Amino acid sequence: MNKRNNPDSKWLLDAEVQYRIEEVKGRWEVSLVFIDTHDPKHILIKYINSYRSKRLAEISANAMKQTAEKDKRGTQKVNKDDYNINNN
Repeated sequence: MNKRNNPDSKWLLDAEVQYRIEEVKGRWEVSLVFIDTHDPKHILIKYINSYRSKRLAEISANAMKQTAEKDKRGTQKVNKDDYNINNN
């Protein structure tokens, strides 16, 4: 089944988008974090790319986040107390 037509992925249209930058083996990895606004425990983390400097990673992450969260209704937000993402 085509991912674009998958009914299980419809929540992504209303998801809040955040980014995560982590240093791994001397490179800075960028991932987008999609958080379901109706169920904040439902998340999807999508690896984007790795960069040689933290600044390049931040620039890329911010651009990707802005592109991913474009919505005619405005930016979706989740109450930060509803979820806790632990990187461990």
